[in-house]
Amino acid sequence: MSLAAAARGRFHSLLGLIALGALGIRVLAALEAEHPRVQGDALTFHLVAQHLADGNGFRGPFVTARTAEHPPGWELVLALADLLGATGFESHRIVGALVGTLTVAGVGLLGRRVGGDAVGLIAAALAAVHPMLWGADVSLMSEPLYGLLLVAALLLATRVRDRPTAGRAAALGAVLGLAALTRGEAIALLVLLAIPLLRRRWKPMAAAFAACALVIAPWTVRNLVRFDTPVLISTNANTVWIGANCDETYGGALKGHWSYRCFTPMRPGEDEAEWSVRQRAEGLEYLREHAGSLPGVAVARVARTLELWDFSQSQFLNAQEGRAVRPLSWGIRMTWALLLLAPVGAFVLARRRAPLVEVLAPVVLVLALAVVVYGMTRFRFAAEPSLCILAAASLAALRWPTRSGTSRT
Repeated sequence: MSLAAAARGRFHSLLGLIALGALGIRVLAALEAEHPRVQGDALTFHLVAQHLADGNGFRGPFVTARTAEHPPGWELVLALADLLGATGFESHRIVGALVGTLTVAGVGLLGRRVGGDAVGLIAAALAAVHPMLWGADVSLMSEPLYGLLLVAALLLATRVRDRPTAGRAAALGAVLGLAALTRGEAIALLVLLAIPLLRRRWKPMAAAFAACALVIAPWTVRNLVRFDTPVLISTNANTVWIGANCDETYGGALKGHWSYRCFTPMRPGEDEAEWSVRQRAEGLEYLREHAGSLPGVAVARVARTLELWDFSQSQFLNAQEGRAVRPLSWGIRMTWALLLLAPVGAFVLARRRAPLVEVLAPVVLVLALAVVVYGMTRFRFAAEPSLCILAAASLAALRWPTRSGTSRT
C-alpha cells in the first residue's frame, strides 16, 4: 500500500469515528425530553409531511387548501420517513440527526479538499460538537437537509474548479436546485459559485443553470397549476418582506428581526399566493417609506445573524425555533469563537492559494441575506460549515505551521 493510500485510509477511519460521535450527540439531543413545544415552521413541516404520507398532497397544516408556504424538500423527506414507519416528533428528529451526521462527514471531506487532512478532521470535529449545528439538526426544521445539500454542492464546486466540464457543472446546478427546493435562498449560490468558477466557459455555465432550472421546474409548474398568482419556489419568500419591514422591526426590542404581528389578514377570496404577494407589496412599500432607517436596521440584522445583538433574546428566539434551551448559551459562545478564528483561517488558506470561493460563497450569501431581509440564527446556518472549515484552518496552522498545500484526492 502506498503512503498516499495509507494516509487516505487513516483520514477516512478518523472521519468515520468523528461521524459516529456526531451521530451519538444528535441522537441524544433528539431523545432529550427538554425540547420546547413544537410550533411555527417546525410544526408546519411535520404536519404537511403527514398529509403527504396520507396521500393528501401539499396541504396546509390546519386547512384543506393547497400550500406552497415552504419549499418541498424537507417535507418530502419527512413524508418518506412517515411511509417507512418513522412517525411522530421524536422519529422526525432522529431523521434530522441522521441527515445532520452526513453533513458532518461532508464538512470533513470539504475541509480536506480545501486545506488538507488536518483541516478536514478538525472541521468535522467542530461541526460534530457545535450546538448550533446539532441543535438545528433535531429542531424539525429544514436545516439538516439544507446543510447536507449545501456541503454536497460545495464539494462538487471544488471538482468543477479542477475540471470545469459541462457534466460536472450540470451536477453542481442540479444539487443547488435541490438545495433551493429545501431553502429558497440557495438559488443565489448558483450565481455566487457558478459564475466565479466558470467565468467565460459558457457551455458549462449554461449546463449549470439549465440543470438547476430543470430540478426546480416540476415544483414551479405545480404551483402555476394550483395558484392563479405565480409562485417560483415558496410563498414564504414573499411574506418575509412584511414581517421584516414594519414599526416593530425598525425599532424597539425586535429591531432587525421579524414579527408575525406585522402581517395583515387574508381578504375574502384571496388564496395563499395572492395574499403573500400583497404582504410583499406592503412590506416593500414600508421599506421605501422608511429608507432612511435602513442603515441602522441593516447593522442590527447582521449583528443578530452573528449572535452579536442581545444574548438573552437570542437564546429565547432560538428556543422558539425548536432548539434545546440549555445548550444555546454554549452554542452562541462557540459561534463567537468560530467568528474570531475564521478570518485567520481565511488568511492561512489564501496564503496557500487554497480554493476560497467555495468556502466563502455561503458566508457572502448569509451576510447579504441579513442585510436585505432580516437577521436570525437560522439564516446563518448556510455559513456554519464554512466557519468550521475556516476555524479549522486556523487551528491546524497553530499545530502544523510548516505544512502547506491541499489534498485534491
